[in-house]
Amino acid sequence: MSLQPNPIPDPNSIPNEEVEKLKSNRMWVDSLLRIIKSKTSIIGLCIIVILLLTAIFAPLIATHSITDQNIVNRYQPPSAEHFLGTDELGRDIFSRIVFGTRISIQIGVIAVGISLIIGVTLGCVAGFFGRWIDLIIMRFIDIMMAFPSILLAIALVAVLGGSLTNAMIAVGIVGIPQFARIVRSAVLSVKETEYVEAARAIGARNGRILMQHVLPNCLAPIIVQTTLGVGTAILDAAGLSFLGLGAQAPAPEWGAMLSDGRAALQNAPWVVGFPGIAIFLVVLGFNLFGDGLRDALDPRLKK
Repeated sequence: MSLQPNPIPDPNSIPNEEVEKLKSNRMWVDSLLRIIKSKTSIIGLCIIVILLLTAIFAPLIATHSITDQNIVNRYQPPSAEHFLGTDELGRDIFSRIVFGTRISIQIGVIAVGISLIIGVTLGCVAGFFGRWIDLIIMRFIDIMMAFPSILLAIALVAVLGGSLTNAMIAVGIVGIPQFARIVRSAVLSVKETEYVEAARAIGARNGRILMQHVLPNCLAPIIVQTTLGVGTAILDAAGLSFLGLGAQAPAPEWGAMLSDGRAALQNAPWVVGFPGIAIFLVVLGFNLFGDGLRDALDPRLKK
């Protein structure tokens, strides 16, 4: 009895859906390699990793309590005891910035989570079903985008009340249009592909087609927008806290620290300088990493 070698499958005999899966897997591998080779994305990733480690090990990194006040030591310049100086109440600025990273991560995750869930849902429904559903949803999105984002956030917080939770909700709502428009555009291009038409031909329901065939192939722009949105959310929330509409005392939120120290800007610039640098570095890190992801996941930018 002779053993027959397994025949090599004919590429034309492979279903279109399987071909698309192979192409998709190869795209993600190529994108990962481009991310690793991108200096911009690596720098941004390093900043994000440092932020996460600082938030996790904040009790070990901080050198003082963030609530203990010492009026005698108010507005002390940076020294060996207080690395970044003290504020108007004698509190250690370095320790407050360290614990403030936890608030920044919380803002980014919750606010972008709200934008992601609602925006992706609206974008998928509008792009997939089209017609009057698309018309209603996108006109609502256009109305939201007609207002400046920070003014819309201020209006929402004014209605809900000034607090960190309401600020995160407001920032999350403001970010919905960006996700909705990006996802709708991606869904419009994906739903006309051959494997989606094949799924319709075999009787697959719209919900299954949307969740199993359309949405997974729209992940690249969603991931990029999510990364960029975190930096924007942190910046917007800091602006609301600076205006007194976000985090309330004694929470060590960086925007609130800027607001509390602005009266001493000339005499004690470190009170506002170091929280401002922290906001700058975090937003820069997420933007650099987001730009690197966009360059890596956009097939039009392949070299």
